[in-house]
Amino acid sequence: MKTESSEVVWMVVDDNPSILEMLSSFLGILTVARIVSFQSSFKALEAFRAEPELYQLVITDLEMPGMNGVELCDQMRAHAPDLKIVLVTGNQSAVDAATSKDFGFSGLLYKPFTFGALEYLLENVEVLSANLAPANRS
Repeated sequence: MKTESSEVVWMVVDDNPSILEMLSSFLGILTVARIVSFQSSFKALEAFRAEPELYQLVITDLEMPGMNGVELCDQMRAHAPDLKIVLVTGNQSAVDAATSKDFGFSGLLYKPFTFGALEYLLENVEVLSANLAPANRS
């Protein structure tokens, strides 16, 4: 199914259903974007490959079974080099802000995160702030 090109769609990928639900709920409050969520990096990649132009942002966990967030990022960037991707991780020793930029991530969010931390991140990721819900714009 093709969507209108003006539709804003963000993808969220995390193998932990509780984190996935919380992140999707927070984003539903913060943004006008339609949120599409996946517990499997493989299913997320399959959906992305079907319509890479549909997604303006991907928020992905770092550590997932089968294919981690960096590998997922590499696969997606092969189809959409300018895609904005935010990395989420609970392992602060695995990656820092500088390293995440080296991997091409637009932002980094550490678990556990708060609503405010997510809002701040989105406001500071280039282009994304235009898609925040009116009540949440600075």
